[in-house]
Amino acid sequence: MWVRRLVLLTSVAGGLLLLLSLLSLFVLSLNLPPVETLKSWKPPVATVVYDAKDRPFGDVALQRRYYVEIKDIPLHVRQAFVSAEDKNFYRHSGVDFLAILRATAVNIRHGRIKQGASTITQQLARNLFLSPDKSFQRKIREALLAFSIERHYTKDQILEMYLNYIYLGQGTYGVEAASRVYFGKSVKDLTIEEAALLAGLPKAPTRYNPFRNPDRVKERRDYVLARMREDGYIGEEDYIKLVQRPVQVRLENRYFGMDYFLDFLKEKLVEKYGEIILAGGYKVYTTVDKDLQEHAQRALKRGVDRVAKSNGIPFLPEDPYELAKRYQEQKVEEKPGRVYIAKVLEVRKDKLLLELRDRQLEADFKGVPLEKGDFVMVRFYQERKGGELKPEVLPDLQGALVSIEVKTGAIKAMVGGYSYLRSPYNRAVYAKRQPGSAIKPIIYMAALMKGYTQANLIDATPRSFYDPSTGKDWTPDNYEGAEYGQISLRTALAKSVNTATVNLLADIGFDLPMEVGRLLHLELKPYYSMALGSIETTPLELTSAFQAFANMGVYCEPYYIRKIVAQDGSILEENAPRCQQVLPPQETRVLVDMLRAVVLEGTGASASSLGRVLAGKTGTTNDFMDAWFVGFSPDIVAGVWVGFDTKRSMGKGMAGSKVALPIWIDYMSVASFMFPESDFPMPEGVIMVNCPRPMLFVAGTEEVCFGEASTPEQEQREELEGVVDPKYLRKEERPRIREIP
Repeated sequence: MWVRRLVLLTSVAGGLLLLLSLLSLFVLSLNLPPVETLKSWKPPVATVVYDAKDRPFGDVALQRRYYVEIKDIPLHVRQAFVSAEDKNFYRHSGVDFLAILRATAVNIRHGRIKQGASTITQQLARNLFLSPDKSFQRKIREALLAFSIERHYTKDQILEMYLNYIYLGQGTYGVEAASRVYFGKSVKDLTIEEAALLAGLPKAPTRYNPFRNPDRVKERRDYVLARMREDGYIGEEDYIKLVQRPVQVRLENRYFGMDYFLDFLKEKLVEKYGEIILAGGYKVYTTVDKDLQEHAQRALKRGVDRVAKSNGIPFLPEDPYELAKRYQEQKVEEKPGRVYIAKVLEVRKDKLLLELRDRQLEADFKGVPLEKGDFVMVRFYQERKGGELKPEVLPDLQGALVSIEVKTGAIKAMVGGYSYLRSPYNRAVYAKRQPGSAIKPIIYMAALMKGYTQANLIDATPRSFYDPSTGKDWTPDNYEGAEYGQISLRTALAKSVNTATVNLLADIGFDLPMEVGRLLHLELKPYYSMALGSIETTPLELTSAFQAFANMGVYCEPYYIRKIVAQDGSILEENAPRCQQVLPPQETRVLVDMLRAVVLEGTGASASSLGRVLAGKTGTTNDFMDAWFVGFSPDIVAGVWVGFDTKRSMGKGMAGSKVALPIWIDYMSVASFMFPESDFPMPEGVIMVNCPRPMLFVAGTEEVCFGEASTPEQEQREELEGVVDPKYLRKEERPRIREIP
């Protein structure tokens, strides 16, 4: 009797449990998202960036992904993923019950979760519709969604969505992006062993990162190849050959997309269009030349390395993995002058909380933004003998290079620092630095517009001036204490004579130089120290100003996007050069002749080794904290800055000619030769006179060469009506051209 009752109770309980289970499944199914939406679903697709020659240069993306249809994914790639992730993919209806039983047995035997049983369809359902939590309820919803997806879509459609969605490490989503980053090729060109390597990544993309763990990756790849052999996709003979092949990936792609220009472009695109621009598969055609950009990076790195080594400046390793290894392996002995690698724990106002192996330090810091987890160099010092040791954060030696096409303003290269990996802060665009003597051409341009010539003499003896910025008298001096008397404007600029330049500014006044600066998008201040570069500007701004000199007074707004094309082929944005004559071409051509003298006979003379027509100006700030060279050929202009992010000397003698100019020469040894050899144009109204060497003059001012040099204020000029163009800011007109005896 009791047996019958037990059976009855068990049956009722089982029925109730089944009913509750079915009811729960029904309730869960009511809250499932509609899988029909996948018919029009497309995942976020990277926006591809092209260079000036329409070559793929990189991408800007929320998720680096390039969508490919299943027909364009080779069969062996599909087979590799099926073998690795879901061997019964083509036989089950969304959930593989045999795999669940097999995984359960394995996990019980090992006493932990060692094997999963999610099918490709379940993974897709989880990634697209569900949260990543591991609750029982989520697993049920995942299974229900998998059944639903299998009812609405074919196996090929499901596999296509999966292979385009899955994360495969290094910021790549989908097989096409991973193929490009790891192997430098499209998925359609993958070999079987390469396909097996990719198929082994979804399990643990970081653990099996091909760039970091080649041995572990090979083991995983060979496992996938073994699965492909078991599933009949490859034969025994092929398997033996394939597992003997080494893992070969494109190590140079480890930092794919980590580029100062791409970062700058991404920021500007989001600023204008929002983040949708990063996920819509747009094509952005830029002005940057891929070859020049890569060459600029190498040239800047070589130059900064040279300066650091010659001055004993310590450097952090560029590779983040090597950096972390060095940090862990260093032996810390706190002694004055010792330099160590420390990790940033917290960024406070003007201070950093640092970790140096097993202890924490607090150090003052002013520089570019840092984040938790960054590494810095720390040196211990004593304020007095026998005093407490204190940590000092040592900044990296940095640099920047910008290059612009003279006739258009198109940016051809932009490098914002020694290494994007070490610091993504773009100094080419955002670092405000004093230009030193690189600002002097503006003073001389204003003097030419006032009626001076390059042959006029200027008194170069030191004079004292009141400086309103400090409220004190200020007396300029020259590099290494050099003294001069009366010298020509040409020599004063070529030799970068400070005293002559400040005296010249005193003679011509502040108004016109400040107006010339404004026309060139530089803000000058009414201080005498302005003549020596006491203002602040960025490498991009200063290089853009020199573009106008090279272009005979035509300023072109720097631009970097030619056009943006949407996936449907429509044009979102299209740009052309925007140029305007802002300076008189005659006086500008004379200034270019003076800047040629810098290269031929002045502080930039080493640039003449290139054998091209070049002009430019060096710049150095107090205590050798900033080194500059900005120069140009008739076709391309480039500006180079080197220094620390904080105001710190690079070492005695580290002037622009020794620090920045060699980098500029290295870059221009390629950039200037990408254009046919030519000379600067000769505008009408400019003549050449031997005075005593060949010099250019605005026609009618060359009489200074046939007598004692004099200033325009000492000569009576005939005023001509109807000749002056107000935009040239001419305060007086030149005399009529006269015959030269």
